[in-house]
Amino acid sequence: MHYHIILTKECNLKCNYCGGGSDTHPREIQYSLDDLKKFISQDKDPILEFYGGEPLLRIDAMKNIMDSITDVKFVIQTNGMNLHKLESKYLEKFSSILVSIDGTKDVTDKARGDGVYERTLQNIKIIRQKGFRGDIVARMTVAQGTDIRENVMHLINLEDCFDHVHWQLDFEMFWEAWEHTVAGLPEWIDSYNSGISSLVDWWISEMKRTGQVKGIVPFIGIMNSLLRGSPARLRCGSGIDFFTIMPDGRISACPVSIDFDFSVIGSIYEDAPSKLVERTNVGEPCTSCDVFSICGGRCLFVNRSRYLLREDGYTMICKTVKHLILEMQKAMPQVWELIDIGGLYLVGLDYPGFNNGCEIIP
Repeated sequence: MHYHIILTKECNLKCNYCGGGSDTHPREIQYSLDDLKKFISQDKDPILEFYGGEPLLRIDAMKNIMDSITDVKFVIQTNGMNLHKLESKYLEKFSSILVSIDGTKDVTDKARGDGVYERTLQNIKIIRQKGFRGDIVARMTVAQGTDIRENVMHLINLEDCFDHVHWQLDFEMFWEAWEHTVAGLPEWIDSYNSGISSLVDWWISEMKRTGQVKGIVPFIGIMNSLLRGSPARLRCGSGIDFFTIMPDGRISACPVSIDFDFSVIGSIYEDAPSKLVERTNVGEPCTSCDVFSICGGRCLFVNRSRYLLREDGYTMICKTVKHLILEMQKAMPQVWELIDIGGLYLVGLDYPGFNNGCEIIP
């Protein structure tokens, strides 16, 4: 199973869509390393992902965990500001590093602060120089107004930076509180969907041109399922094989909804990992949807707290998902043709090989 370990609620940035850290308490780890080791030892194949706040504000705590818990896969989701501080011996233990960046310099710095874009790329260059050859994922937050095609292409084409690009739609633009203050959201959704269509065309054209699969995570994940004919569960795995260990030792099904009763499903003191599975699940309207077997429900948090959304918020979110799936279905015959003629290998679409924190469905 995969576990987000929240090392701290503190953050060293104040992004427009977040504001810097979390007001929930406790903000720092309260359990002992022995308590964590005892819990994790009950899992035969654990994946530990360091999370925050900003986890690299607590590098010493992270190192202690990495030194003490062996035979696991390590992942980190970070804003990248302190990546340069990681020594090679710890970098080499990471299978994937998810770095928050939103696209071009202008887009990233507008949301995340002046200079963040350049510093992020410089730190990625540093860890590459230190010998890190694992998977680096650009983790975008897509706010209203973002040109999805331009910004995804910018990141995926940066030389020797990102192996994969994934994005999530900024949840705040769908909040009920914003319904009368954010104009033009339905129109932007249409623009976003058009950008997805154009991006899919480019993705397919690159396969034809190079015989390689550009690392656009939502496209890869959905296309892989379509080609294999395998129905999807909730793709992020929340509540299935993906859990969050909060600083006080409680366990949440999702790292975003840790303050919601439906999401808090146990603790490291009282529960074995195997007992956590499906204590909470996605419900209607997702389970009756005609694309549920491909989408998997998109987001446990949004599904279970949809009363927080503006009146048409859920419909707009689903519109983006259904459009993405339709575009993948339309592109599938071209991908099969490339596989059949030997110009493309199915293994190129077998990503991620394990649940590495990419939710797949934006």
